[in-house]
Amino acid sequence: MSKYNVFELVTHIRKCPDIFLKPSSSIENDGLNSVALISDTYRLVCNDFLKKDFKIPSPFNLAHIDDNHWRAIHISIWLLNHPNFIKSAILEDKLYNFWFEELSEASLYVKFKEWITDEERAEEMVRLVLHCCEIIPDGENQEEAADKLSSLSSADRQKVLKQSYQAHERIMRIKQEMAEKKAREAANTYGRE
Repeated sequence: MSKYNVFELVTHIRKCPDIFLKPSSSIENDGLNSVALISDTYRLVCNDFLKKDFKIPSPFNLAHIDDNHWRAIHISIWLLNHPNFIKSAILEDKLYNFWFEELSEASLYVKFKEWITDEERAEEMVRLVLHCCEIIPDGENQEEAADKLSSLSSADRQKVLKQSYQAHERIMRIKQEMAEKKAREAANTYGRE
């Protein structure tokens, strides 16, 4: 298959081994050492196994990452171990944004297992990492890639649902106010008669 084929990467992510679904060692004693996994992934991507300094949040900020986000990071590490990402040093500077900003937001709306079990969520993670790494998937142009990511985005979907809910609430409030006004007018009319 060709480089950065979405179907191939989705197939890869859906084969994520159960070991990557463990919690972070910062949350449970028998969990995965997430910082070590992140550092190893940086080394693998940039092909510099002696490098020691990587862009990682401070220990204080790491302590505030919730379990669902950590497990999503673990799953994304499995994805980044796909041969297409190995020895791609230009991606190193883009991974921080992916893990600690974009994936953090998406993880607010997606339970970690859904990144593997749900075809659309798996594709969302693939497209999110490709977007953050400024990679256009095979067979697509930039507009198509952006459109497909937008249509899959859990965060965007939640924003639309919230706006729809707020619009519905406004309509219901206006209807209630109109009904109350009509009842008052009817009472006033009845009182004058």
